[in-house]
Amino acid sequence: MAEKNLIRRRNFVKLSGVAGVGLLAGCAGGGSGTDDGTGTTEGETGGGGTTGQTDSSGGGSDESIVIGSLQPLSGSFTPWGNAHRAGLAFAVQEVNEDGGVLGRQLEIVESDTQSDAGQADTIFRRFVEQENAVATVGPVSSDVGIRTARTAQELEVPMLLHMSGTNQAITPETTYTFRVGLLPAATTMQAQASLVSDAGYSNVGAIIGDYAWGRSVEAGIQQHFDVDVNVQAAPVGASDFRSFIRRYPQDIEMMVATGHPPGSLSIAGQLNDLGYSPEVVTGPSFPPSVIAGALGDLAFEGGFTHVHNTDVYSDEFAEVARRFGEATGNQFDTHTAYGYVSGKMLAQAIEDAGSTDSTAIADAIRNIRFDTLFANPIEYTENGELKNQVQIYSQLTSEAPSYFPEGNFGFEEQFRTDALPALPADQ
Repeated sequence: MAEKNLIRRRNFVKLSGVAGVGLLAGCAGGGSGTDDGTGTTEGETGGGGTTGQTDSSGGGSDESIVIGSLQPLSGSFTPWGNAHRAGLAFAVQEVNEDGGVLGRQLEIVESDTQSDAGQADTIFRRFVEQENAVATVGPVSSDVGIRTARTAQELEVPMLLHMSGTNQAITPETTYTFRVGLLPAATTMQAQASLVSDAGYSNVGAIIGDYAWGRSVEAGIQQHFDVDVNVQAAPVGASDFRSFIRRYPQDIEMMVATGHPPGSLSIAGQLNDLGYSPEVVTGPSFPPSVIAGALGDLAFEGGFTHVHNTDVYSDEFAEVARRFGEATGNQFDTHTAYGYVSGKMLAQAIEDAGSTDSTAIADAIRNIRFDTLFANPIEYTENGELKNQVQIYSQLTSEAPSYFPEGNFGFEEQFRTDALPALPADQ
C-alpha cells in the first residue's frame, strides 16, 4: 500500500496506509499534539516515492507529484485538520491505485500549522521551495487563510481552503486561492437569513468570536438579516459563555453560534444548562462526530444545526462513504469529504492542465466544472469564490447510516438554500 499512498508528515516523515491516518481527536477546546496513532517515528519511511524537481510538461518522470497539506493538527482547530487529512489521504490513495496523474503518483507532504498564520506561511514556502509542491490544501483558521492566500499569490501556487471563510481570504488581488469547504461569511449569513425568513423567526441572537471570521459573520448579519440580531463578541479562546447568554431573553428562537467555531459546542450546552431552548442553534461547519461526541443526546434533540456544503443525502456520497468505511473502519462525514474533494479535484485539474506547472494548475481549477459530493458542481469565479453552491443545514440523528452501520450518527435535513451567488471579490 505504501507505493499507492504517499504521505510525509512534519519533518517529512513518510507514512503509509490510510487506516493509519488519525481521524478526530478532542473537541473544540483544543488538541493534544500531532500524533496520529501510526506509531511512526521520525526517520522511518513507509513508501517508495521520492520528491525532486517536477517535470512541468507532466511526462517522462517517475517522481511523485507533491501536494502540500497545511493542517491544524494541534490547538482549537485540530478536529477540522484530522478529518480533512483523512479524506485527502483516501482520495490520493484512490487516485494512485487508479494509475496516478499524468502517469505519476501523487504524494502529500504535511505539517502542523498550529493555526499560526506566520508558521503556516513558513511551511507553505518550505513545501514549494524545498519539496516542490505544485499546490497546497488545508487552512482552517481565517487568520491563516488570509496570510497564506497572499503567500499563494506571491509564489503563484494554487491553494484550496478547507475552511477559512472570512471574506478577507479572497480579494480582487488574489487569484490562486480557492474555497472548498465553507462559503464566505457573508454568503453563509445570507443563507441563514433565508433560514430565519423561512421559519418566520423574529427573536434571534448571535455570539461571535473576536477575530476575522467572527467579525465577517457580524458584517454578514448586518447586511442580510431583516430582523434585529443581538450580537455579542467573545474572545476566540473563551469557553464560558454564560455571561453572554444571560443577555438574551429566555424565549430566543434562534442562536447563531456560527461566528464562534471553537466555542459553538459550549454555547449550545450552556444554553441548555441555563434553561434556554431555541429551536435552532446554527453552529459552524464542525466535524459531526465531534458534535455527537461533545453534546451527547443534545446533539440529536437540542436544535444544534450542522452547516455543510457536502450533500450527505446523495447516492454518490453514500458510495464514497461506504468505500472509506471499508478501507479505514471509520465513518466518512462532511469534513472528510472536503479533504476527499480537494484531492480528487486537484488530480482532475492537473490532468486538465496536462502539466505540473502550478500556474497551469491554477488556471485549470479556475475553469473547472467538477461534479463531486456537493449538491451542485464546483465552479469558480476568477478570484476563487464558489459559484452557485447550495448550503445545507442538518440535525444529527442517533441512527447510523446504511452505508456505515457501525456509525455513531446520521443526518436529518432541516433546510437547504437555493444556489447561492458568488461573493464579489471586492466585498
